[in-house]
Amino acid sequence: MRSFGYLAATGSSEQLQDWKQGLLAGELHTPVFEATADADWVYAHFLLVDQQPEAPLRAAILSANALVDHHDLESSEFEKVTDGLWAVTLRVPADWRAGYRITTHRGDGLPAWRTETERRPIRLAADAGGIDEHNPLVGASMNGAPVSLAYAPASQIPEYLATATPDLHRVGPAIGGWGESTGTPEATHPRLHHHEIFDENCQRPRNLWMYEPPSVNGPTPLAIVHDGATYARFLAVADSLDAAITTGQLAPLHVLFIDSTTVDIRSEELPVLEGTTTSIAQQFLPWARKHYQISPHREDVLVNGASFGGLAALLLVCHYPQLVGNALAQSPSLWHTNLSQEVAALPAQTNVLMQAGCYETDIHDGCLSLLRHLWEQPSAATVDFESLSGGHDWSWWNPELLTGLVRFFPGPPHSVHAS
Repeated sequence: MRSFGYLAATGSSEQLQDWKQGLLAGELHTPVFEATADADWVYAHFLLVDQQPEAPLRAAILSANALVDHHDLESSEFEKVTDGLWAVTLRVPADWRAGYRITTHRGDGLPAWRTETERRPIRLAADAGGIDEHNPLVGASMNGAPVSLAYAPASQIPEYLATATPDLHRVGPAIGGWGESTGTPEATHPRLHHHEIFDENCQRPRNLWMYEPPSVNGPTPLAIVHDGATYARFLAVADSLDAAITTGQLAPLHVLFIDSTTVDIRSEELPVLEGTTTSIAQQFLPWARKHYQISPHREDVLVNGASFGGLAALLLVCHYPQLVGNALAQSPSLWHTNLSQEVAALPAQTNVLMQAGCYETDIHDGCLSLLRHLWEQPSAATVDFESLSGGHDWSWWNPELLTGLVRFFPGPPHSVHAS
């Protein structure tokens, strides 16, 4: 994937100086994509300008999701291509999507990512820097820390996806939910209602946000989304939903965003049946129907989540198929729990879409393993899988949630199932 020495070998000194000046003038944005001989692949040039002669750059690393290999850090480190200009060139799929940060090192000694010895501390050190100042596309991680977004030319980004609202003052790292989000949840949209409810199953307060569509004429479908605080607070999801609905691409629907709180609690409650899944089935879904105009029919309910949230989405549809008829499971952590038998036993009129990034190898392989089981033991349900060009990454989870909702509940207004 890394193309060492590519720019030094193919770029003239005039071109590289023009790029440097374009970056300084704000006329050139990174990454710069370049076509290859194969239309399915492109070169992605990540560029870094060094303008501190009093403390020159000694090292820098690109922390792109799923690409930092603690056994091969050189493949993610910048190389100097001309005076004051450093680069990382990657050969990536033409529809690649990734969130990334850049961490620099000045002064004597080794950079922090070179002094650590274990995988996680190395990756956290590599991610501790900040966003790419030459890239205007900014997203958010689970904890609200900003990340730069790389969207290759063939990426499918829905036009109704709103600009993220990360906490720009929050320092990294951004990966793995490190340093979970802080502060009091606030509804910043007039139809995104915040509720704090005591979770009777998990025995603690739980933050929920309910999105109401612009106009409600009778019961609507309902989508239930895990890791809801990230969507509600940092990804401007209500604006995205408004745009998709008002342009007629998405049917009016309610969306319940459920907070997964801290990393530790999330790891305890999401991947097990007795945790958040039971809370939704026994408390939050009945509560939503009581307080909002939501269809009573299972075919009009979808559950979504990513990573442990993707596993939780499958747990809910598998163990409560009488309540939920649809699941959009993104990067489901099937390595934690094998649900092959449960998915095979799903009833008819159930729709499951699993998605995984091609660079999150174990999770991608887990989805394929489940599909192989279904070839041998077919399910009455419709179960599909999409392999996407990315890693374990909010850069595609966020837009694919919107795309998935449009797929399951397309506009014009979706007719809820009759009794």
